[in-house]
Amino acid sequence: MSFRNPSFAALRALESAARHLNFTRAAEENNVTQSAISHQLRQLEENLGVVLFTRKGRGLTLTKSAELLLPRLTEALDGIADITGEVGPDKGKAIRIGALATPALTVLLYELDNLRDRLPADIPVQFRKIEFDDGLDPLEIDLALQIAPKDLPGPEDWITELLTPEVYTAFAAPEWLAKRGYDASNVDVGNLGPRDILLIDSDSEQFSQIEQWFSDASFSLADCWTFSHHIWALEAARAGQGIVASTDVVARNYVERGELVALNFPDFISHWWYRLLIRPAREKDPIVIEAANWIRELINPKTASLARKKVM
Repeated sequence: MSFRNPSFAALRALESAARHLNFTRAAEENNVTQSAISHQLRQLEENLGVVLFTRKGRGLTLTKSAELLLPRLTEALDGIADITGEVGPDKGKAIRIGALATPALTVLLYELDNLRDRLPADIPVQFRKIEFDDGLDPLEIDLALQIAPKDLPGPEDWITELLTPEVYTAFAAPEWLAKRGYDASNVDVGNLGPRDILLIDSDSEQFSQIEQWFSDASFSLADCWTFSHHIWALEAARAGQGIVASTDVVARNYVERGELVALNFPDFISHWWYRLLIRPAREKDPIVIEAANWIRELINPKTASLARKKVM
């Protein structure tokens, strides 16, 4: 029987499954199904003529053959990543960061100095607009910040990392609270009118949750003033025009500058999540690692600390 060289996909499946000792996690990392990982590893075992994994309860254990193969395989895959990073448009050139044209982008733009301090002075950064329903072009984008439903799979052949859900909170300007005789902990919903509520009309999920905040009010949300852009509603609230529901991430800069304060309303968690997308060919590029950590820290500091431990 002639020996066939194993496929690159099968070797990546082996490295991922061995690192996680879990086929499901290996499948998620490689953006394929668990059955695809199982099939690739079964073919690899048949090709090599050895068993690579044994099942132990619900987990996996490496065989001696796999333990012998793994160090050299990992070294080879790292070498391939280094080589592909040194050819084409990547090495020593611009880093391309994609983001949806949403309020979350402003969170990044307020912290550009932080990113400048992390990167070498000769590395330019290009911010590129991406669309929610478009595929990411690996020749145009190296990593991206995206907002999407939690259960929506990430783009094929991209590393997808969930960061944090959108958490909505009610905010108002200190001037508005003072004018109405309230403080952040005791807003009397019963005395509010429809023009006190600043709604973002593109967010149907927000409407259903906000209705619970104002269930004791004498008006309908249909009578409130609405804005087709999140930032417009935030700016109106900053100008002392009323209460706005915004995410903690987007409103953070307003709060830190003392322009808005969080009200004592129950938070609600959206099914939409911030997620980080990284092009696998530059996953181990130190420049991309720094930029990814910058995004993690701005969106979810807890995620950032965990990711830094993995890298180290």
